[in-house]
This record gives sequence, structure tokens and C-alpha cells, in this order.
Amino acid sequence: MTSFEKTVKLACKPKAAPPKSKYLDPIIAATWSEDGAVHDVCKALAPRFREPNVIVVFKALIVLHTMIRNGATDNVLQYLSSSDVLKLRNVSSGSWEGYNAPQNLQNYAKYLDTRIRAYRELKHDAIRVQSETNRDMRNSQAIDEDMERTGKGSKRGKNAPPSSTGNSTLQRSKTLAGRKLRVMTVEKGLLRETKIVQKMVDALVECRFYLDDLEDELNVTALKMLVKDLLILFQACNEGVINVLEHYFEMSHIDAEEALSIYKHFCKQTERVVEYLGVAKKLQNLLNVPIPNLRHAPVSLASSLEEYLNDPNFEQNRIEYKTQKEAAERNARLGIKPSPKPAVDSSAPKPAEASSSQSHSEAKTPGQKALIDFFSAIEEEQQTMFNPQTNRSTSVRAATAAPSPGPQAYLLPPADRSSPSGHH
Repeated sequence: MTSFEKTVKLACKPKAAPPKSKYLDPIIAATWSEDGAVHDVCKALAPRFREPNVIVVFKALIVLHTMIRNGATDNVLQYLSSSDVLKLRNVSSGSWEGYNAPQNLQNYAKYLDTRIRAYRELKHDAIRVQSETNRDMRNSQAIDEDMERTGKGSKRGKNAPPSSTGNSTLQRSKTLAGRKLRVMTVEKGLLRETKIVQKMVDALVECRFYLDDLEDELNVTALKMLVKDLLILFQACNEGVINVLEHYFEMSHIDAEEALSIYKHFCKQTERVVEYLGVAKKLQNLLNVPIPNLRHAPVSLASSLEEYLNDPNFEQNRIEYKTQKEAAERNARLGIKPSPKPAVDSSAPKPAEASSSQSHSEAKTPGQKALIDFFSAIEEEQQTMFNPQTNRSTSVRAATAAPSPGPQAYLLPPADRSSPSGHH
């Protein structure tokens, strides 16, 4: 028996209590090793999933989830995605000497299996990427605040150390690269990746351990990790959907059909996520996991999107939209405002450019301009999951069922838009 076989066996012993840290720590440390230790740990873990004792199986799933969450995520998932050594789809629930297995044990195994399979397709873990994005954004924000304080504290704003500026730029560039689904193009696989992340969310919300015995520490341990995963995973999914919506009117008819399907699924999925996190919010004292008031894309746009898709002039509308959007972005880069004032200063664009911009602006109908403005600013049109006054979940179902008044109804006031090109 190797040292890992002994450690894994002790971590999964048939006692209805979470694995002890003295067994988990060396297992997690092994995931960071480059000498093949991950292979040894997974090989030792595999027989535990075929045990007749359901407590051993449950604890093996918790050990695996902990390895993915707290260990070297890429090392673990890369190895597991290259071989079906664990055979998680064969995990079944049962009972053992009076211990009733939670109904969600099989769903838990399916979720972890879905996460492994997603890694095989994406070559990265959506949760890890989004976690790093969130961390980079917090760091970048802290740097900006620090620079602002330094600027105010000194007599001259230019006295800030050069390294601070360089570090801030580095963090911002990392953030942009990290927001994978937010900046990905349709050509690079935006629709495909968003659907894979949606599959992960679907698998996770099926793991409803809150319906099982919450006096069982194993149920609480699994639920705690699942809630933490969902908070990050839904953010990634939401960023993908926002990106899909922002590019919807540029897509080919085939891509737009797929995008509409993704959006409709997102609306139903959001309802389930709000329900799941609503329960977790009530169990905060037990789980010790703070539930923030996450924002999500509007869920009442399906009829407007479908109407556009079924329009006989779909291709003509698409070309017009792309032309107008490109013109708006070009004008924004040149510093030409949508409604230029008569006053001219030294930094104003050349007359030829200004007149060209004006002719573009006049050619737009109010409805077409509304579409550009709304979908370019959709990130700021997100709804919150919970009502700040009552702290209860907002009714996603009612918003989804309500007839959509069209994009014009969601327009931001002009003061809130820096330019028609919005956020990119």
C-alpha cells in the first residue's frame, strides 16, 4: 500500500463526518506536484467510488471536489479529463447500516463529472478563470483607489511612483484577458463555450443537498462547496450571455437562432439559480458562506429577439446594424459626438469627418439607434437577484413571462452613456 492509498483510505473511512484536514492537506499538496503524484492520488481514490459503503463514496466525492477547489485545479482536471479513471457516472446511491444516502449523491457525482468533461472540451476550468478575473478586478480597483489617494495626498498628481502606474496597467490587461467569455467573439467559440458553462450550471443546481438532512455534516460540507462554485459559475455564464446579447444583431441567422436558444435557457436557468442561492442565503449561518446580491442580464427580451429573428428583412437589418455600429465606434474613436455642437475648438475633427458623421446620424431611424444604444449598454441594464429592501429573491418568472416592450423601453438616459458604442 502506497502512502497515498493509506491517506485516501483514511480520508474516506466509513464515519459520517467530513474528511479531516490532516488527511486532506497532503492530498491537496500532491496536486501541485509535477512528479505524477496526481496520478497516484486519483488511482487511490478510484476504488472508493465502487465501495458498497455509501459513506465512503460520499466522502470520496468530497475529497475530489476539495482537490479541484483547493488544489492545483488544472493539474487535477487535466489528468482526469484525459482518462475516465474514476468512472463517476457509475456512482449510485444506496444505504449502509442505517445510514440513508442523500438523494443528491448521484447528482453530485454527475456535476463533478460534467466539470471534468467541460475541461476536456474547453481546455480550461470556467470557475478558476472567473475566480482569477474577480481577483484581478479587485486588485485593479484597489490600485486605482490607492493611486487616487496618493494623488490627493501629494501636492502634484505626477508624484505617484512609476511602478504603481505600471502595476495598474498590468492588472487591467490581466483582467481583460481573464474575462474570457465577456470578450470572446462568436468566431472564436462564444456560443459553444457559453453552452458548456450552462451545462455545468444545470448539473450543479440539481445537487439540492438542502432538501436532505442538514444535521448531516457531509451534506453541509458538500452544499457549502457547491454554493461557492455556483456564485462564480453563474457570473461566468452571465458574462457569456451579456456578450451574446451585445453581438446578437451582428450574427448570421444560424448563429442568432443558437443565441436565442442560449438566452431562453438562461432565463429559465436564472430562475433556478435565484431559488438555489435564495435557500443558501437563509442558511448563511449554517454554511458560513456570504451570498452577495449578484446581478444578471435582463430576462424579458425573448419576444423582441425572436421578432427580430423572424423578420423577413433579417439580412438587410443585420447589415444596416453592423454598418451603423461600425460608424458609431469609428466616431467614438475620433472623438466625434453623436450630436456635435456648433462651437468648434482646436481639437475638433476636420469638417469632412464631421459632415460624414452627421449624415450617418441622420440616416438612422430612432428604432435602429435605440437598438444600438440598448444592446451596447446592456451590461449596465442588469437586474439584481434579491430585493435590497426585503432581501427576498426578485421574481424572475414574472419578468420572463411579461411581454417584452422592446429594447427602446430599456434605454439608459443619455447622461449614463459615454458613447453609442457602449462597453467593449
